[in-house]
Parts: sequence; C-alpha cells; structure tokens
Amino acid sequence: MLNGWKGKRLRVNLSERTVRIEDIDGAYRDKWLGGRGFNSALLYQEVGPEVDPFSAENRLIFGVGPLTGTFAPSSGRTTVTAKSPMGSPPGFGDSSMGGHWGPELKYAGYDQLVIQGKASHPVYLFIDDDRVEIRDARHVWGKLVPEADAVIKDELGNPDIHIALIGPAGENLVRYACIINDVYRAAGRTGMGAVMGSKNLKAVAVRGTSPVYIARPDEFYSICAEARDRLKSDLMVQLLYDQGTWMLTMPANYEQGWFCWKNFQEGYHPDAKLLSGENHRDNFLAHREGCFACPISCGRFSKIRNGKYAGMTTGGPEYETLTAVGPKIGLLDPASVVYNNKLVNELGLDSCSCGAAIGWAMECWEKGLLSGGDTGGLALEWGNQELIDKLINMIARREGFGAILAEGSYRAAEHFGFGQEFTMTIKGNDMSQDDPRGLGFAFGIGFATGRRGGDHLQGLPCLELTGSLYPGLVKKLLGTDEAKERLSQIKKPEMEKYSEDLKAVGDSLTQCSFTHSWSYAVLLEDMAKMLSAAVGQDYDATQLLKIGGRIVHLERAYWNRLLVGRFEDKNPKRFTSEPMPSGPNKGTIFPEDELLPRYYEVRGWDKETGFPQPEVLKDYGISDVAEELKPYREQYLDKIKIS
Repeated sequence: MLNGWKGKRLRVNLSERTVRIEDIDGAYRDKWLGGRGFNSALLYQEVGPEVDPFSAENRLIFGVGPLTGTFAPSSGRTTVTAKSPMGSPPGFGDSSMGGHWGPELKYAGYDQLVIQGKASHPVYLFIDDDRVEIRDARHVWGKLVPEADAVIKDELGNPDIHIALIGPAGENLVRYACIINDVYRAAGRTGMGAVMGSKNLKAVAVRGTSPVYIARPDEFYSICAEARDRLKSDLMVQLLYDQGTWMLTMPANYEQGWFCWKNFQEGYHPDAKLLSGENHRDNFLAHREGCFACPISCGRFSKIRNGKYAGMTTGGPEYETLTAVGPKIGLLDPASVVYNNKLVNELGLDSCSCGAAIGWAMECWEKGLLSGGDTGGLALEWGNQELIDKLINMIARREGFGAILAEGSYRAAEHFGFGQEFTMTIKGNDMSQDDPRGLGFAFGIGFATGRRGGDHLQGLPCLELTGSLYPGLVKKLLGTDEAKERLSQIKKPEMEKYSEDLKAVGDSLTQCSFTHSWSYAVLLEDMAKMLSAAVGQDYDATQLLKIGGRIVHLERAYWNRLLVGRFEDKNPKRFTSEPMPSGPNKGTIFPEDELLPRYYEVRGWDKETGFPQPEVLKDYGISDVAEELKPYREQYLDKIKIS
C-alpha cells in the first residue's frame, strides 16, 4: 500500500483507442514530487522541439500530487500541461485549476493522466476507478460548457461525477481556449483547451472510490489542523473570504498603481472603485464557494440584480478575469464585467488572452492602424459592451474578424504587419493583468523570464506586496527587510528565485498558492511536515526547495531547446521604456537591464545565452539535460550572432 501518492499513471491513446496503466516508481516520485513536476518531466521527455502543438504527438497531461485528496488545506488543485499553441515559437504550456476534479482523479487511483493521439471523431473519456471508456461525444460537440456538463452527467446517471471539458473555443482551436471543470473552474492559460480540442476530446469525466492512505495519520491531522487555524486568522485570507480576489482592485489602483486601464496605457483610473471587492460583495455576491479541502473560500458566485442582465447568475469572476474583460478593454460597469465572465467561461476562453486580443485591437483602432475594412465594419471603441459581447462570441466561433483575434494578439499583429508595440506579450503569450511598473520589480523579473510568458503565477512573489503583514519573514528569507519595498531593486532577483522554487513545490504537492505564496500562513517548513507525515518519508524545507528549483530549470531547458533564451526574456517596451503616465507610480519604468543579469547570476544561468550553466543542472540532479542542451547552446549562440 502506497501512502500519499497512488504511484500510477493512466495513459490513453485516442488514435489507437488503447488504455494503459503505468507505475510511477519511488525514485521518480522523489525527484519530481507530483502535479506540475510529474507533468513537466513527462512533457520534456516525450514532446520534443519538433512537435506541433495540434499534432497527435503532443501530450495533454493532467497531474495531481501527494497531498491531493487529503485534509491538507487547499490541496484540490490540478496541473494541466502540454506543448502550448500560444507561444512564439510554440513552447512550454501549463495551467492550474481548482475545484474537485483533481481529487476525484486521485480517488480513481491515479497521480497522472496522459492523453495522446487524436480520435477519429469527438469523444469523451469516462474514468470509473480502473474502468476507462472512450465514449462518443458527437451529441455534445458544439455545446456550451454548462450544457455539455449536464448532458454527460445525465448520461452517466450521476450528478456528482466531476467533469473537465472544453467549450466551442476549444473545439474551434482558438489558441487560448481553456479547460473548465465543475462548470466554473478554469485551467485558463496557454491554450490547454485548444490542445484538447485538437484531439477531438470534449471531456474527461471522473468518478473514484479509492481512499488516499496517510502514513502517520495523527501527526498529519495535527499539522494540517494547525495550518488551517493559521489560515483562518490570517488577514489576507479573511479579505479573500470577504471580497474574493476583487479585493485587489482598490490597492492595485489607488495605492500601488498597476490597474491595467486600456491595454496598460494607464495604471490608474479614478472610478476603479466600481470594481471593488466591497461593491461586488454588497451588490453582486450570490454565495461563496471553496475548492476541495479549502478553508479560504475565495470563490464567488455572482448574481446581477438590475439592468440589462438582471437575473443572470454565474461562477466568478476573479480579479484577472474582471480586469481582462473590463478595464483592460475600457470597461468599468460591473454588471457588464460579470456578464463577460459568464461568456468566456461558457465558451471556454482564457479571459486573459481574450481581453488582450480585444485590447490590442482597440488600441490599434484608437491609433488609426485598424479600419472598418480590416474588422468587417466593426468600430472597435473602448468600453462598448455591445461590441465586446459580439467579439467574444466571434472569437470563440472563429467568425469574421474574430478568427484573426482567435490567434492571439501576437499573431494578429503578424497577420496585419503592424501594432506589434501594442501586443502586451512575452514569448508570444499575453500578459496577465499586472504591470510591473507598479506591481513590483520581482514580478517583472518573473514576467520576463517566465515559463509561460508574462504571467503573475510564474513565481507570485507577494512578499513585495504583503511582506509588512508577516514581521521578520522577509528578513529571514532574504537577509533584509528592504526587499519588501515594491519598487526597490534590493534582493529582487533572490526574492523571485525563492518564490519560483516555492511555487513549483506548491504546484507539485498540489496546494493552492493562497496558502503559501499569498498569505504565507503555510510556510515551506509546514509543507515539508505535511508531505513527510502523508507519505512516511521525511523531507525538509531545503529538500523541497531543491525539487522546486529542479522543476524550474527543466522548464527553462524546454524553452532553450526551442532556441529561446536571453534575448527573448523581455517585458513589453511599454513597461521598460514608457514611464507610468499617472497615478501612484507616475514616472516609473521597470529596470529590466539592471535586474535580469543579476537574476541570471542568482539562478546560475549564462548571462550571454540565458541557458542554465551545465554545473548548475548537474547540481540539481539533471546532468542528462545539461548534456542534451550543449548543441542547442551552440545553435543559440549562432542565432544571436546573426541577429
């Protein structure tokens, strides 16, 4: 009997219609931990630089960790990984989703699900413990997420089955389509839903009955109960319960100046309070909901009580969505924002990239680059809700001008041959709604070097936002309290490195970032204690951080094999050369040229190429990766000499 882990990988080949169960041995578990670590290692091993994201050779990988399905607080997340269709070039892709689907996969007996090949027609998987069926899905192809979810549950005769599925956006291979589970929980970033659609896979329904065994149950319960008590008394967690991630609007705009108004043209708007957590709580909140084993309950369900959309209810939105389909495209009306959230969820679109594509187009229209002849007669005016509603649907169904925006802002600019300066992208992937000119310089380092482009979840170094709430922690970790100042350069490379390694650990266990990278109520030492008691093998914080670093370096190596390195580690020029025009950070730019070389030094990456140094990879126990990267390093040197 295995404790914590299940030690099993379920592999489904849709082309051959075969199902195989593989063992995940102890050495592999110890090296990669679970969840994100398992997924990144398998992607690196099986999906090489030559594989097209939409080919049958790509893998769609779902991974959970040794704490998934247990009493560990907020341990219900799932990592979904594949080669992404979003990057330039297409590169590493993963996304994390909450809800209850991941624990159900664990109860069915698996730490990982790997899907390869392509079905000859639309299908869905039904995993019922050790019984796995590939079922016809032609009757649900084309349906919105809630409709398809309801039909499949009715067909299987169990409303409590958990389903991860795609909407029309994934079916139509919109490059930033997402995967939705439990109707409202999204694996949003990097186009995982498009990869799923390319395989003609509509859904994965899971039911499991096998328990997760704990090696030292009394000790495990005590550690987890103590962590839960700390979470419940934590100020940040209390705010999350009260207001959800809408709580970020007021400080982001009025105190810190990173509110993404009109495609990041500004970091401040005087009326941002319309999208405050207080306004949502008092006027739109239907009820709160937590993911599996969650004592935080940051999830919102919204109800619009007045106006055009009166009576409509939906899950969410959270901050990244409300800003992506709100202020980023010039919209501050909260009812419209809530409605747009419902649209992107039901169609299966990543709200971040959807808002980015529309925001890019609106700025191009504003600057006179796009005309009605380019857009099919659409006038792309900021904040026009009727237009936004139409564009979101056109994108998901690849209709007219929407088919161009469905490629993402980077490829849309390539299509037209202009507007590249208005694509807020890194490595071809759209930014989350976070501006390093105000959010913080450690975040900016993570954006530039991130494994999935400009995404705040690369490292989530929230100590530079909330460090003052945890006396002594910043000094303990980094040697000085000055590191917590958002716009200071002091120890920011070290902060980002620590945050990235910690985040890789949390994503591999799998445990929600709000426990360890937002609130800091659960420290790395606590995570090590939980893991040790769960699996019966003792780990300490240093060991876990080493595993996290190994995962980060492997993901970097994935990009390096695609000849992506130092010269692709760049924030949008808006952040590095255009001073913030107004608000609390007026005049600020992100000092990329000063910080990135220091980050490379801290990471052990070559300053000329941005590749990890061979001796560093060997120290992390992946000397085989060091050997494999040698020819790619030489090719990259040739590439940068030519350019």
